[in-house]
Amino acid sequence: MNELRRGIPPSQNGRELESLIGSSNAPIPLANYLISQFLNAATNLRKDEYGGSLESRSRFLFDVVETVLTEVDAKRVGVKISPMHEGSAFAANDETLPIPEYAIGKLNAYNLSHLLLMGNTTNFSGPPLEKLTDDGMFRHFRPIYKGTLIANVNMHRERGNQLIAEGLADLIAFGRPYIANPDLVQRFAAGAPLAEVNWETVYASGAPGYSDYPAYQSSQPTVG
Repeated sequence: MNELRRGIPPSQNGRELESLIGSSNAPIPLANYLISQFLNAATNLRKDEYGGSLESRSRFLFDVVETVLTEVDAKRVGVKISPMHEGSAFAANDETLPIPEYAIGKLNAYNLSHLLLMGNTTNFSGPPLEKLTDDGMFRHFRPIYKGTLIANVNMHRERGNQLIAEGLADLIAFGRPYIANPDLVQRFAAGAPLAEVNWETVYASGAPGYSDYPAYQSSQPTVG
């Protein structure tokens, strides 16, 4: 961690960081990134204070959070997290659920802007993650996290409204629907159908699939 701190230029103070962030929040991602590798006993083979027990492997996450909070107000910092079942070193095991339970519970102490909780992105059938399938993810972790919880993955208008109505989420993050619907909010408000993503253009260069999806016209039929 000392090496990471030394990698931050002295001139890059809190004011400059907040200028880079602008009006957005600063998300700290755990899913599929370096922090997840520290948390995972199969990938973290360290023998120092950052390896070994679950608490020690979690130390890197909280050091990162605390370092960011020295420069950016906590109300502008969030964490993105999800239990993973990706195969290989990240195949589900007996620790897959206790790790995020511990991490999310301890994150309550930081009064962050939000926790962005991802639903299952792979097949969670069978133990130990089957109960987290679909809305089970949010039912399980909502009692653990006391702050603002944002639900993400495979969201649509009806599901998002239901999660909020049931108290399982405070906000909903829509990812893929925005690709083909830059006017997603207006479409939801109008009960308008959503455009389909042209996946052949995703991650490609140029305007096709990036800036050429048409906006909804009120003369089009509505749904719901």
